[in-house]
Amino acid sequence: MNGQVRLRTAVSGSTGGRSEQRLARALREFAGIPLAFVAAFTVLAVASIVADQTHTPGVDRIRSLIGHVIGRDSATTALQAVATGLVTVTSITFSVLLLAVQQTATSLSPVVFNQFVRRRGNQAMLGFFVGLTLYAYVVVTAVPGDTAPIIGAAPATLLTGLALVGLLALVYTTIDQMRPVNVLGQIRDRTLRARQLELPLIVRTRRQELSADPVRATYRSTTSGYVTRIDLDRLAGALHQVPRAEVHLHVTLGGHLAFGDVMATVRNDDRAGAERVADEVGASIVIGASPDLDSDASTGIEELANIAWTSGSTAKHNPETARRAIHALRDVAARWLAEGPPEAQAPPLAVVYQDADLDQVLDVFYSLLVVSHESQQHMTAAQVLEAYGRLLGQAGPGVRDRLRRDLATAGPLLERIPFSPQLGRARQRLRQVMDDLPSGSVAADSGTD
Repeated sequence: MNGQVRLRTAVSGSTGGRSEQRLARALREFAGIPLAFVAAFTVLAVASIVADQTHTPGVDRIRSLIGHVIGRDSATTALQAVATGLVTVTSITFSVLLLAVQQTATSLSPVVFNQFVRRRGNQAMLGFFVGLTLYAYVVVTAVPGDTAPIIGAAPATLLTGLALVGLLALVYTTIDQMRPVNVLGQIRDRTLRARQLELPLIVRTRRQELSADPVRATYRSTTSGYVTRIDLDRLAGALHQVPRAEVHLHVTLGGHLAFGDVMATVRNDDRAGAERVADEVGASIVIGASPDLDSDASTGIEELANIAWTSGSTAKHNPETARRAIHALRDVAARWLAEGPPEAQAPPLAVVYQDADLDQVLDVFYSLLVVSHESQQHMTAAQVLEAYGRLLGQAGPGVRDRLRRDLATAGPLLERIPFSPQLGRARQRLRQVMDDLPSGSVAADSGTD
């Protein structure tokens, strides 16, 4: 096999398998809650239809009580008005809201649209409106002409009032969700949650190779997409069968794969065992059509970086949004610095996995110094230097040296940014922080003078 093993992943199977994955994802991310509301209203409609055609003392008493509020002649009219009115209101309102969401997504990041669609409250409101509309149509058409749908009109009337109140709440919450500070806060929170989900993967793997055996098998991609999940339990089972093997994963969660990219290499004393493990690597790595922010912290960092970059560059010249994005990035970096290396409850598997989340955040801060130079935005540069100063005070020796190197490299960029009192104060505070730090292997000449 010349050291290569045929790829076998979940997405490289039949078209039917991919269709099932798309359906499962649609139900999980959006359609599940609306369909549950539609099903509930369908059950309610059946119950109302049966009740309107049932003549027992108890049901007749309920029908008589409701008849004092909803007359026999107006019950059908009320249901028709509810059905047609809700169709109009729902179509217009959701169309306008989606336009507002699209506008914000264009201004900030496409993830805004994704967040709006995946919010359970928004899904519940959509399901409620669609379900209530379906309820009214079913009841008004299913009840015979000589039977007034009095019982069926009662829930429709009450729930329509509730729907109108919910419509006001939906409009407000949508506007609130589209504020840049809330968009950035949601991305930051999802990034932090994704990091917590990723920690078990980091705890159970190594950061460097320990095996002295040669590479006996290489696993390459025959598809393109993003790594959305790595099944370590399956890899652990394969390594149990081949105890001398060591897997080096060349992919990380959220990473993009193109055709022919190396996904993993396997070291072992014999080729056959290495190839068996490599087969399991292909079954353990799930590739999706798009990155998943809920399980991949690096995707959240990329989204925050994109907002900060475009807002701080000449593309938009919006230093306020860039400032808030820098604050979100600094908060994420500070939390990850404070968490320290995770503690393992058991010896790690013979799997090498690179944890690059923090390095990615630090790369973003340097990139923002570049964009500050490109746009000549002294305010953005000052905010980035403030972030560097705060992180230097929290970082350990290794990360501190990385930050010093970045600042030293960025010195010429800072010199070509127009001076302002704000930028001068930021540089002075950064210089003071660096003077107070223990001497390291990197010179303190970091362009802060």
